[in-house]
Amino acid sequence: MYDIVTVGEILAEILTERTNQEFTSPGILLGPYPSGAPAIAIDQAAKMGASTAIIARVGRDDLGKLNIDRLASDGVDVSHIIQTSENTTGVAFVTYFSDGSRRFVYHFAKAACGELSPSDVDDAAVKNSRFLHIMGCSITGSPSLGASVMKALDAAVESGVKVSFDPNIRPELLSGGIMTYYRRILDACDVLLTGKGEMKHLFGDADGAVGKLLGEKDRIVVVKDGSRGTSVYTREEAFLAPTYPADEVDPTGAGDSFDGTFLALLCKGENLRTAADFGNAAGALAVAKRGPMEGNSSPSAIDAFRAKSGVAAVADIVNPYAG
Repeated sequence: MYDIVTVGEILAEILTERTNQEFTSPGILLGPYPSGAPAIAIDQAAKMGASTAIIARVGRDDLGKLNIDRLASDGVDVSHIIQTSENTTGVAFVTYFSDGSRRFVYHFAKAACGELSPSDVDDAAVKNSRFLHIMGCSITGSPSLGASVMKALDAAVESGVKVSFDPNIRPELLSGGIMTYYRRILDACDVLLTGKGEMKHLFGDADGAVGKLLGEKDRIVVVKDGSRGTSVYTREEAFLAPTYPADEVDPTGAGDSFDGTFLALLCKGENLRTAADFGNAAGALAVAKRGPMEGNSSPSAIDAFRAKSGVAAVADIVNPYAG
């Protein structure tokens, strides 16, 4: 049995060398780096010792090999990755700006990752897992990829597999009836891993949304708020896990690293406070390396980082659930 299975995109990522470097004129680019939000998260979960698998498509090319080799070396079961000669591996071009914003240019929908189809999804792999982890960018990537994720969701719900969901909203990819998919996943999810800005985007009122979500279902709601820390809510408890100081080089992938760490530790039976604390430490380590998957870390590396930084003090906060 797998601890965690994910369905979604695998990409190669290309970064600009300099901050504020536009794609409208020639410049030096760095990479390629293994990438794709579900791939980053599942890779980190594997590094934390969880049994993991990813269902995806890549091209039968060097960029596909780059990703498969990295995932396999970190312990992810790559047997459900389909290699195709019909499309090339997807690519994301990323540039950063001095105000902290990012801009993405994707080769996604018509690439191998976007051509994943519902028939590619192995229901048995999903049903033979403890968690199905879904990233919102996967359902927005292409109609075929979105339908594949929803097929996996149906298999998970049917078999009682828990669903974790990171909305991971990418405005560049929002189109069509995506919010219908979001609502279905939000209704089903047992663990919501989101950002405060995404809560406002999805619900309007972030604080009121937490109470509503917990009133609908006994679940875990995690709200990541950058340097202000990570708030975790259940029907029984609510607390704030402070972040760790980070020497930021590349912020892409930090939230995905948090997700993989958090879920892996839940599968190992750790309590929520430990899972959130380690998730924050993993996120801080992730941003210190250039390349979205390069900062993924092992339990021993996280332990050493926490010891060096000083373990953050997790504190109780007001719980908006009044049930």
